[in-house]
Amino acid sequence: MNVSAWASLLRCNSKIQLQGTCGQRTSTKPEKSEILEITGGVSADIIDFPWQVRILYQGRHLCGGSILSEWWILTAAHCFINRNNFEIKSGLEIIHGERNIDTKNLTRMKVDKSIIHPYFDSWFLDNDIALLLLKSPFKLGVKEVPICLSEVNDIQKWRNCWVTGWGITIPMQDMTSRLQKVNIKLVKWETCSHKVPILTRNMLCAGSPQGGKDACQGDSGSPLVCQKNNHQSIWYQLGIVSWGVGCGRKKLPGVYTKVSNYLSWIDTETAMSGKPYVHEPDSGYSLLLSPWAILLLYFVILLLPCD
Repeated sequence: MNVSAWASLLRCNSKIQLQGTCGQRTSTKPEKSEILEITGGVSADIIDFPWQVRILYQGRHLCGGSILSEWWILTAAHCFINRNNFEIKSGLEIIHGERNIDTKNLTRMKVDKSIIHPYFDSWFLDNDIALLLLKSPFKLGVKEVPICLSEVNDIQKWRNCWVTGWGITIPMQDMTSRLQKVNIKLVKWETCSHKVPILTRNMLCAGSPQGGKDACQGDSGSPLVCQKNNHQSIWYQLGIVSWGVGCGRKKLPGVYTKVSNYLSWIDTETAMSGKPYVHEPDSGYSLLLSPWAILLLYFVILLLPCD
């Protein structure tokens, strides 16, 4: 798709979705690692992670996910193994609202379309990323907030990383009905590749050197979010819960889909579906939308007529 065609699609079929308010929350208290030891986590309040959603399939918990925009949910591809798009559309429901999933006061959204990465490998879980298009848009506000995405790959640029979800808190036991959070640290790819087998460059590692803190079964698709060292009021999603060797084992970090590798794919797929999401470039490069490209795109949009 050339720039003119894409710009026309942006202008005529949908509002431009620039994430000026992404990654912000009404709660002003800082997230801190707590003494109390998802695995090794503590209960979380949904207002502290207002982009977190729960995905149900035929009324039962399937995976976690994050609000990318008013139309889109970001999650893991492996959540939909052996399910075609018709089954997904007819059986999926997005839940948002309270930290306790048994609460009646929840926002419930239906799914219109699923987009699984075309090169997703169900054996090695490479390219483990998926998008869900909602039938009707979220009414974004203080309670439903999209998460920001970033191009920054250097893990030393990030601080205060958290993973959230409704997965099991103790291996081999039942899932929790309350949202959980756990504070973990990013691990260098070179270090992780010596500890975790079959690690690709599309994967990101995070955990605790002492073990005991990790995502676990049921947390798949949930976001790993962090703050920049120089911008601590905004939260960015760096990873998607993908897989691991057990849960919370010492010196075995959890493995996450590296979201920064898929920004161009997200931009392209959402635009092709008529509900474009455009991430804001925040580093020195952008494969699809540099600052100059965005300026040119706006100029073209203004000149293009709509039918």
